[in-house]
Amino acid sequence: MTTEEIVQKINNAPRVDFGDIFSRAFDIFQKVWGQGLLMQVLIMAISWGVSMVIMIPFSLVGAFIDSTEINYSSGQEVSFVAIGFMIIMYLIMAIILSVVSFALQAAFYRIVRLKDRNKRDTTGVGFGMFVKKQYIKKLVVLSIFQIGISAIAVLLFILPIFFVIVPLQFAIVIFAFNPEWSVNDIYKAAFSLGTKKWAVTFGTCLVLGILALITGFMACFVGVYATISIVYLPAYLIYKDVVGFTEDDDLIAQIGV
Repeated sequence: MTTEEIVQKINNAPRVDFGDIFSRAFDIFQKVWGQGLLMQVLIMAISWGVSMVIMIPFSLVGAFIDSTEINYSSGQEVSFVAIGFMIIMYLIMAIILSVVSFALQAAFYRIVRLKDRNKRDTTGVGFGMFVKKQYIKKLVVLSIFQIGISAIAVLLFILPIFFVIVPLQFAIVIFAFNPEWSVNDIYKAAFSLGTKKWAVTFGTCLVLGILALITGFMACFVGVYATISIVYLPAYLIYKDVVGFTEDDDLIAQIGV
């Protein structure tokens, strides 16, 4: 489907029922909770690894400053350089972690689609499916957009972040099923869908998130990693109901060719 077709579907979308999305999210979660747990573990492990790698240059710079005798003026210059270096490294770390999170969540949605259709993985769908040469550049740009939009929303007195968080999640869903689209098309469709279905998406995610946290804390806190992935499912279900999928039609068309 083209961007215009999807935007037209979004504009003409029927009403989405909160209770229906809520109950279906639980149904799908029973099929994908293991993959959701694996995604959280991967994100946590990669985040820890990247943080450790980034901290090595900080330690070397700190050791160099401590071991070098410098006067007051040169000390100020070194401090400014160190601060600038730290800011750059933190930005790099934020982009890397955003790319990893974006890629893993997009792959998770593809896995959810397979489980939802009760299909076995016969197409190479896995958590590394988007960590490939043809997607890396787009993932970096999408991740920078995610960080930039979130930062602007936070600077605008915090409240706008509650609005943009929904379209930003839809951007991941749309990329997952339309990775060939341009970045502008992805965000155009994401904000169109996110604005149209903001209330039901935010409401179901909020309620499911609270329930996931309560259940996870009851399981000695560690259980949160197994339950929190349920909050990703309302965006998938709403995309499914509003936009839909064409895998079977595409397959039939390929067979015809």
